[in-house]
Amino acid sequence: MKVFSDVRFKQRAVIEFLTAEKVPPIEVHRRMQAVYGDQRIDVSTVRHWVRRFKDGESGHADLGDKTQSGRPVTASGQLQDRAEELTRGHFVEK
Repeated sequence: MKVFSDVRFKQRAVIEFLTAEKVPPIEVHRRMQAVYGDQRIDVSTVRHWVRRFKDGESGHADLGDKTQSGRPVTASGQLQDRAEELTRGHFVEK
C-alpha cells in the first residue's frame, strides 16, 4: 500500500500547486485524471484539499493526513481470511 500513499502525497502537492495558480477544483481533478488514471483521488477529495490549502499559507501546507482519534482498525487473522474469501466470491460455510 506504500505506492498508493506516495501517489496520494504527490497528488496533494499537485492540488496545492494548482490551487495557488487559482485553478478550479473540477479542472484540477480533470488534469489529475489524465495523469494518474485509476489512481487519481475523487473530485470530492480534491475539493477538500483545495479548501484546506486555501486556508493555509501557500507553499507551506502540511500534505500529510491529520491524526485521527479513536481506536485503530484491526482484525484477527481468521477474520481477515474470511473477508478475503467473501471478496473473492468463495462463500465457504464453516
